Amino acid sequence: MNAQIDAFYQKFNRCKLETEAETKEFISDVENILGQCPSPDGEECKALAKLCSHAGCMVVVFGNDLDNGIPYYRKSIELDPASYDLRWEYYTTLEEIVENEKYSTPELIQDAIDCLKFCIDYCNTPELREENYVHYRYNDLGRVYMAAGDYRKAKKCFEASMRILPNDNARGLLAKAEKKIGNPITRFFKSLFSVFRKEK
Repeated sequence: MNAQIDAFYQKFNRCKLETEAETKEFISDVENILGQCPSPDGEECKALAKLCSHAGCMVVVFGNDLDNGIPYYRKSIELDPASYDLRWEYYTTLEEIVENEKYSTPELIQDAIDCLKFCIDYCNTPELREENYVHYRYNDLGRVYMAAGDYRKAKKCFEASMRILPNDNARGLLAKAEKKIGNPITRFFKSLFSVFRKEK
């Protein structure tokens, strides 16, 4: 199995999936490897998980094909659910997608939220929190909530980031979230004024 995966990486080492034919051949070869190991375990799972994550990245980023690429990311997590790196790799691909109204969907937003929550929970020691910059992961999660229109959850994330390590990024994002939420009294009078104008 390792030899086949190595041969696959060598074959597509410089490939950018610039044509439909290249993309089809790439996907076909990935499926061929997966098909030869329908019930992987142990190290096979980890190797195939990395292959699927790589395939997801190539198909989404270079092939510009979300429909065929995203399932590979999900498959990678299914094969190695305890991996921080796989979740982080998936989120970094989703990062711009979920903030783009043209491509974002509720399912992809939920995937991004799930990945970031996993990454945050994974950092359960001071060493891991520092190594993986967990305060920035709270910023990332807050941005996803902002894209989803859930400004109150976003606000909580930015506040969590500030509690861990005060930073300008979280401070600016927190101000944006608070502006979106607004003051309840101000919102009431704005609503009242809007009704008054309509009746007038």
